[in-house]
Amino acid sequence: MQKHQAMELLTQIFHDYHIIKEPKYRNANLMDLKGYLDTLDHLKDDLKDHKTYKDLVNGISQTINRIEKSTKSDNTWRNTSERGINKAIRPVVNKPGHPTEFPFEWKCPKSGQSCFINDHWGARNFMVMDVIGYIFLLDYGCGSLPKEPSLMFNDFGSIGVRESLPSSESINNDHLISVDLDKIKNQKNGIKFTDADFRKYTSLDYSSNQIRDLLYETSKVEFKLVFPVRMMEGEKPKEKLYQMNIFSKLFEFGYIDRDIRHDGIVQSREYYIFFNTILGELFLHNLLSGSYDWVDSNFYMLPANAQAFYRQFILHHDKTTNPINLVTIKERLRLLDTNPTNLLRTIEENILKPLIQHGFILSYEKKIDGFMGTKFTIKRPHKKKKPEIDSKTPLETPAGIGGS
Repeated sequence: MQKHQAMELLTQIFHDYHIIKEPKYRNANLMDLKGYLDTLDHLKDDLKDHKTYKDLVNGISQTINRIEKSTKSDNTWRNTSERGINKAIRPVVNKPGHPTEFPFEWKCPKSGQSCFINDHWGARNFMVMDVIGYIFLLDYGCGSLPKEPSLMFNDFGSIGVRESLPSSESINNDHLISVDLDKIKNQKNGIKFTDADFRKYTSLDYSSNQIRDLLYETSKVEFKLVFPVRMMEGEKPKEKLYQMNIFSKLFEFGYIDRDIRHDGIVQSREYYIFFNTILGELFLHNLLSGSYDWVDSNFYMLPANAQAFYRQFILHHDKTTNPINLVTIKERLRLLDTNPTNLLRTIEENILKPLIQHGFILSYEKKIDGFMGTKFTIKRPHKKKKPEIDSKTPLETPAGIGGS
């Protein structure tokens, strides 16, 4: 091949690659990218010293690796995801130009009763709850999921009594020092883990400061919810709605700096989580009763709205086909675009197509009904069974406060 022909092909591939919308790994076609890379490999002898050639090969290779990493499911980590918060908590994110007045209120779709939140809450906060909930279960089961369900509350009366009591002894500050360890080890419902554990459970390369800040942001949000609680009715568990009477956080936390660089940068921390609030204990109650689903860690790489949609409408449902009205999607996800065309494009491009690409749903069908409005019918794969322990359950787990 003559060099000018090689340059023409390089220019064409460069153009085709760079018109793919950002982030490219969510919008590119994997087969197209592999085709580009194969063509570039044939141009290597003519263009291997050309800077544009090198940059393009590197860029396409990285995008392919990102797609394959984010869609790979056989070896990805799986976390439990407690059903109560996925059903009860609405995402309330900070949207420029649309300030939110707190406490923010919405109505429980089943009871019609009011729910409240006093700060922003989004995809990363839900992720934190998946991670620390799973760590708690593994610690409770001494390295594997508990074999038998158990309950922290027997009925709504016992929940009401607990709610009338103050939270157990508060940590009082966010940064723990070593002299406090003997004191905090005596608190019940506590877990500990490290930055490395958090990265392992999320498959995300967060810095120690990012992890600390994310835990703090999640811990400080307070809720007053209509919360689904799994209770025994006869010999069978049944979900019932409990109307909380007070605002409550999900947990409190503290940390210890374990590895500090010579310039003062903290490279590693150890975190302590305490589910010592009424909402935190309801969260644990549901986990221990078996009221949870599973999510792969690649789920956390999806766009935030796609994660919120999946939690609100798909994750805790057993049906493989689920019809959802546009107005319900808009309300639950707080999609504020008033342009119908833009709204539909957002739902399809930023929510449904990424969910299909990553294998969380199989397909969707859009139907416009003049009377009922637009409706999406979602088809999902059959749910994976809840394993007691499998190849993705760690043999070594973060130790609980009272653990080894």
